[in-house]
Amino acid sequence: MDDPIHDARNYGAANRWIALLSVALATAVWYAIREAISFEQVVQDVPVRIEAGTGKTVLDQSAETVDVWFRGARSDLIQLDRDRLRIEVIHVPAAGRDSRQAVDLKPVHVRGWTGGARAVRFEPSRVEFGIDDEGERQVPVRAEFQDAPPEGYEISAVTCTPATVTLRGPLSRLEEIERVHTQPIDLQGRVQSFRVRAGLAPLLALPAARLDPDRVSVGVEIVEHAATREFAEVPVMVLVHPGRVCHVLVEPATVRVQLQGRAALLSGLVPESLTAFVDAAGVERDQTYELRVRVAPPSGARAVLVEPPSVRVRLAK
Repeated sequence: MDDPIHDARNYGAANRWIALLSVALATAVWYAIREAISFEQVVQDVPVRIEAGTGKTVLDQSAETVDVWFRGARSDLIQLDRDRLRIEVIHVPAAGRDSRQAVDLKPVHVRGWTGGARAVRFEPSRVEFGIDDEGERQVPVRAEFQDAPPEGYEISAVTCTPATVTLRGPLSRLEEIERVHTQPIDLQGRVQSFRVRAGLAPLLALPAARLDPDRVSVGVEIVEHAATREFAEVPVMVLVHPGRVCHVLVEPATVRVQLQGRAALLSGLVPESLTAFVDAAGVERDQTYELRVRVAPPSGARAVLVEPPSVRVRLAK
């Protein structure tokens, strides 16, 4: 015959074991879940961009980057990409121009991440800034260089195309910017003229400013260092009308000429390479004229001195 009391005791004992097993399983699951989502990782220097609406711009932002703590599974944290992460805040400014305002950073502001990890903390957590009306003006571009051409060569001219760009930013700050600069252009080993596309460097004094276009074409003319060479007793030729027969007297008959140009060019010249002359096409016979001496130097050189600068010319029968 069955014993009800004995059966009840067995049933109660079984329930206790089931309850204990359930608690143990729940505890294990809780620890497993906590282990899966309790990892943290900090991503430093995440850029912060605050948009203030149409016709407005942000200035004097208290923090351009912040550190962000993420929490989640180890597999999610491993996939965090510092280069894609950013913080974007669309802020509706309060009334008033150049008023000081602030936003508290929140997980909803984080962009560039779609994984299971979540942002839980920001440092700093609050960003202050000013609001100003947006304006624009034209500013000139100046090319910047690093290193220098090899010895014996130098820059003779630099041109930027376009020569000016449109600068957009806080209206109250635009007048402070006199010019913008290109990113440094490397001159190491350059011995010939060249042209290159160069990006414009960010304005440290006005980081919120925008440049249009943000790249320019830079032409750089490189020449050998100018050398000087002197030629003594260069004969002076007299130019007259074709077919005119006359006796020409020139005093002095020779001049001293100083040329400037590339060293390699000047070193290969001989006196016969130079032509010094005066134009006597309008000179009357039996009269003496003081005429300026002209020099026709070879291509790549120029006359910097002619001594004497003029000579006396007389046409006789």
